[in-house]
Order: sequence, then C-alpha cells, then structure tokens
Amino acid sequence: MPHKKHIIQDKEILANIEDALRKTYYKNDSNDFLTTKHGRQDIEANVFDRYNRALKYTVPWVSKAIDLLGKTVVEVGCGTGSSTAAFAHFVKEIIGYDIDNKSIDAAKARINIMGLNNVAFHHVHPTNVIKKIQSNHQGGADIILLYAILEHQTIQERHETLKSCWDLLKDNGILVIADTPNLLCYHDYHTSLLPFAHMLPSHLYAKYVPFSPRKGFNDNFMDYNELSLEELETKICRWGRGVSYHDFELSIGNDYQNYIICNGFEKEVLSYLDVSQEEELLRLYIHQRNELNIPDAFTRVFLNLILKKSLDNNISLPDPPENKKFTLKQPLIECETKKMQLEQTLSEMKNSNRWKMGCLIASPYRKLRQLFRQ
Repeated sequence: MPHKKHIIQDKEILANIEDALRKTYYKNDSNDFLTTKHGRQDIEANVFDRYNRALKYTVPWVSKAIDLLGKTVVEVGCGTGSSTAAFAHFVKEIIGYDIDNKSIDAAKARINIMGLNNVAFHHVHPTNVIKKIQSNHQGGADIILLYAILEHQTIQERHETLKSCWDLLKDNGILVIADTPNLLCYHDYHTSLLPFAHMLPSHLYAKYVPFSPRKGFNDNFMDYNELSLEELETKICRWGRGVSYHDFELSIGNDYQNYIICNGFEKEVLSYLDVSQEEELLRLYIHQRNELNIPDAFTRVFLNLILKKSLDNNISLPDPPENKKFTLKQPLIECETKKMQLEQTLSEMKNSNRWKMGCLIASPYRKLRQLFRQ
C-alpha cells in the first residue's frame, strides 16, 4: 500500500489545518490549556499524528482484510476527520458521522485544505445517529469504521451502534474496530491515566478523578453531586470508558467470535502497539480458565479487530508473538522449581544421621519443657 506519499510534510498545509482546528474544534478552549504540554499534545494528535498513524498502520491492516478499491466506507464517530482523510485516499467514498458540530466543522475544513473530494460529513444528534445512517445507506455498506468511538458512547448507544452497523453491512462486508481501550485491562491509558479507575462505580470514579495526572480532566467532575446518575455516566462515557467482549456478545450474538478475521496481533498493529506484560497476564488468566471462551483479541490494552459478515471465514488468526507469549509462566516455573528444591533439601536433612542425632540429644529437653508447661 503506497501510503507514504500521502503523509503530510508540507508545513504550510499543517499550519492551515492547525489554524482551522483552532477556529473550530478548539474555539471554546482557553489558551491557558492549549499552551500547556497536554494541550499541545492534543493539538498535534488532531492535526497530524492520528492521521499519520491511521495512514501508516490502520489502512494497510484493513487493506489486507478487504480490497479497498471501489469500496464505500461509513465512519461512525469521525471526530475531526483524521482517520476519514487517511482512508479517503484509497476508497471510492467515505461518509463520516459525528455528534459534535465543532468536530464536523473541523473535519470539513481539513478535507478542503487537503483537496479530497470523495468525502462527506454529517452532524447528527446522539439519539438520531443510527436512524440517519440507515436512511442514508439503505443499500448497505462495504466497510463500517468505528475508530476510537465506542468508548465514548453510553452502553445503550454502544450496543445499538454495534448491532445496527452489523445489520447494515453487506454480505462479506467488514466491521472495523480500531484504537479502542479495553475495559478489562488494569490501567486506564485512555482517559484518567490511573490504575483501575475505569472499573470503579460512577460516583466513586467521579470522586477519584482529581487524582488523575491529566490536566483538564482532573477538575472536570467537581459538579458530580449535582448530576443524576444517568447524567454522570453519560459525562464519564463522553470522556471515554473501555469496551469489552461482553459488548460484542450482547450486540452481535454468542457467535460473534466466529466472524473475527483480524485480532490485533497482525504485524501492522504490533509495529506500533507491542504486547505488554499486562496483556500477557490477562491472556494467561483466560487461557488457564477452561470455562472461558474469550478471543485473544480482547486481551489487548487497545482493541483492534475486524469482523467479517460471512459464514465462510476460514481464517487462521495470528498468535501473540512467540518471544512474548506467556512469559509470566517463567517466574511461576522458577518458583515451583525453588519450592521443589527446598522440599528436597528438607527431606534430605530429616533423613540425615546428623538430624537424627540432634533430635535424640534434644529429646530429654523437649520432654522437660512439656512438663514445665503443664
């Protein structure tokens, strides 16, 4: 895939995109935040980093699952159009939908600056997203892209999105889940940047938010006592809360895993998201519990998986890298070996003449001690 030629290196184009995003997506943000380290990182991510990452890794990854040429792509939650623009270079057309009008304005500005003419964007209300997509794509879609979006939806929205998108796919069409945080991992790398925080009940989560090192997020729930539980959970979800295999099982059905044709261990994904010890620990637990039937795809810190709407998916999914797979077993083996060695040493000591002689000499003193205790 000749993606390299589409990487934006022209400083004038990058400056124009940043200026457009400041006037649209960031128009309500204070300059105090935008000039901080976290603010600058957010700007860089939206201007070029997410676009380049999608171009370098996600597009080639998806292109191995389906031929992009001549395909129609529907992107739910397109944001400021980073991934939309990356895919636009290789497909017939791509249509993006988002609930944030500032993001849509930024996405339209980006596409105009880049001179792409096979892209359309729609601003939709959260309660009308699926109806709008179904109305606009009655003939179905070849590819539906959910790029870093499911974690920002409420549970109801998430399940409706998964089910409706799956139903909307044409036969042999694919559903792409990309860069989506996994709820089952121990650390929240996406939102709070705290361990276990994303697993907490909503009110406890809101109270704990000030401990987050993420500026702009750690002071955003000061009003949690004034919110209803539904309002609080919606606010938490809009910031981002992880997704798990449960969502897919409930939305698509118990056989959801039969449709998985990419699981996030492909070389395109591993080239930027290596396997961590945390993932190995989760995978080790799942594999050792025989009653659990959970795909390896759901052991990654960030979920990247593709489901194909076909009953003939004779796909051999890649295993986790051999040099990393279950390395946590080694410490367990070492502990077991040391335990066996200690038990052997103790057994030899008890059977030795020296031990027996010591016990014989100590025997009268032990009896006297017992008498005194009585």
